[in-house]
Amino acid sequence: MKVWLILMRNFGLAFALLSCLATSSLLQGFGTRTSPKLDRAWKHYRNTQWRYCVSYPSRWLKGDAFDGAGLFVETGAKKFSKPLGEIDIAAILPSDTAHAQTVDLGHDLEAHFEVLKRFERAERMEVLEQRRMQFLGYAAIFMKDRYYDPQERATWLEEMLLVDRKDSLFRLELECRADQAARFEPVFTQVVDTFRFDCIAEH
Repeated sequence: MKVWLILMRNFGLAFALLSCLATSSLLQGFGTRTSPKLDRAWKHYRNTQWRYCVSYPSRWLKGDAFDGAGLFVETGAKKFSKPLGEIDIAAILPSDTAHAQTVDLGHDLEAHFEVLKRFERAERMEVLEQRRMQFLGYAAIFMKDRYYDPQERATWLEEMLLVDRKDSLFRLELECRADQAARFEPVFTQVVDTFRFDCIAEH
């Protein structure tokens, strides 16, 4: 999330949230692992402004982000311990409609990489995977990278999907300690699988 906020300030990009990801193909091989006890109970979240909904582990700490257009959830080894992983969801449109940008997935992803490379705590960044795909009939890019954080003396893993839907950019991102990937990648897959566009109000 910290890198994404820098990216938004520097590039003024328009972001909107992810739709329901078909992650069986996106994150192959992770969804079959057993989730830790902390990750087994889930809550449902609905954003009334952007009409999307998603589920997340109920014992993770949740916070609103992106001026109400998104949320983040994070957790550590225990509920209130130092976070080892975080998942961000965001839906953000251009603030200046007179200068609204046309979504360019390749350009936006490269901009993200450039900010990550310049981020003072990100060293030895390595792109592990980057590919274009179709997501729910829309053009999308999935990327996976890792970088070393010298302050924490730890390697971090990042996974992100950008989806171009009706001239808006939808995004869902995972950041976690690389040595904790076996725990967090299955959760990320499940979060993505629960995401829906155009959610109706529950009564």
